[in-house]
Amino acid sequence: MTETEDQKDGKLEDRPFNPWRIPITDKAKQVVEEAIKLLESYERYYKLRKRTRRPADQTVFERTVSAILCDAIYHHLTGDAGDIFITRSNQVLGRKSRYRPYALNKKLPAILDMMIAPEMAYIALEVGHQGYFGPARRSTIKSGWRALQRIEEHDLSIEDFGLADDQEVIILRSKKEDFWDEGEDIEYDDTSEKMLYRQQVRDINEWLACADLSFDEATLNEGARFVDSNDRRLRRIFTQERFDSGGRLFGGFWQRLKKNDRFSSLMIGDEFVVELDYGQMTPRIIYGMLGEEPPADDLYSVPGFANHRSGIKRVMNAMLFSTKPLTRMPKGVRQSFARDHHITDVCKAIEAAHPAISSKFYTGIGHETQFIESEILIDTLLRLKEMNIIALPVHDALIVPSSSQDRVKEVMLSTFKKHTGIDGLVTVEKRE
Repeated sequence: MTETEDQKDGKLEDRPFNPWRIPITDKAKQVVEEAIKLLESYERYYKLRKRTRRPADQTVFERTVSAILCDAIYHHLTGDAGDIFITRSNQVLGRKSRYRPYALNKKLPAILDMMIAPEMAYIALEVGHQGYFGPARRSTIKSGWRALQRIEEHDLSIEDFGLADDQEVIILRSKKEDFWDEGEDIEYDDTSEKMLYRQQVRDINEWLACADLSFDEATLNEGARFVDSNDRRLRRIFTQERFDSGGRLFGGFWQRLKKNDRFSSLMIGDEFVVELDYGQMTPRIIYGMLGEEPPADDLYSVPGFANHRSGIKRVMNAMLFSTKPLTRMPKGVRQSFARDHHITDVCKAIEAAHPAISSKFYTGIGHETQFIESEILIDTLLRLKEMNIIALPVHDALIVPSSSQDRVKEVMLSTFKKHTGIDGLVTVEKRE
């Protein structure tokens, strides 16, 4: 869900229902078990069911109740503004998918109706509406009075809740309409290659779940969204309906932090962190693919546009992801150039500065290079895991303890050369 969609469908502070939320401590499990028993008693009293559920249906019922209650309680404990938006659409809930959790099923609306009943009051619901006389709004939920009572009685905290480990971590996305389109999750059949990808991500997730990470929320601005330092689950997202396209790791609380907040508030062990970033990665990978040695100068330094590096970088990347010549400045790039700079002139200057790889512009090769980039990051992470050096991925960069930066940089450079055949660049940013 993008920020724009949030603004269309509800308050910006609302967030989507997380159907993977589970209780992980005895007291949280006790609250969930009590809720299940009370809801079953409610069903019997009002004769809502004619027969006992089959074992498989009982499992779905229990996991759905658990996910709704746990996520509502967790959201209340975070103190975040807004509510949780949740779908009641049979079209969505009836869709079979490897990505769909137990808690998203056709019985969810009926379970919600029981949980919001006055006799139960585990959940409070605000029904959504179409935007006939104003902005449309999704249906939202939050903790009801009984859930709030249980929070106080059992002294619940966010540490009492976690995420189920059966969530799919290998995601395949549909073809992108353009560079910024996210695509939709699509189905795929497993192969030994995909199973290897899945095991690699699960190994990394298991490793990071046990890492000594902490985040000092006191440094955040008032009103900032709550940061859960236990939110460490990564997913690997492939694009263009191919498993040799994209492949970056997404997730983990550190990826959503502003860079300044990472440096000032995030600690690995008892150390502040540094960020090691692969420099000029996409064009350097392409030089390596073609067996060409890249120029010694900054690859984003183009004659005639010396003071417009950030704009050149974004236009160049758009040229590598696009399958046809650009006819206008990419979104958000216009301000990086002078008013009289035309996209055609910028593209011609980039092509002239990189004749060795100019044949690859407008071929969509960027998706393939992103896959190579992701393979480099996965390989690097697994090597650092063996070395017992905690590293947090942010696309083409790693966040590591400050004392480890030299060893990590060495691993990053050697891994890059192993995959591309040419030397890489790694820059270091740290707390000022």
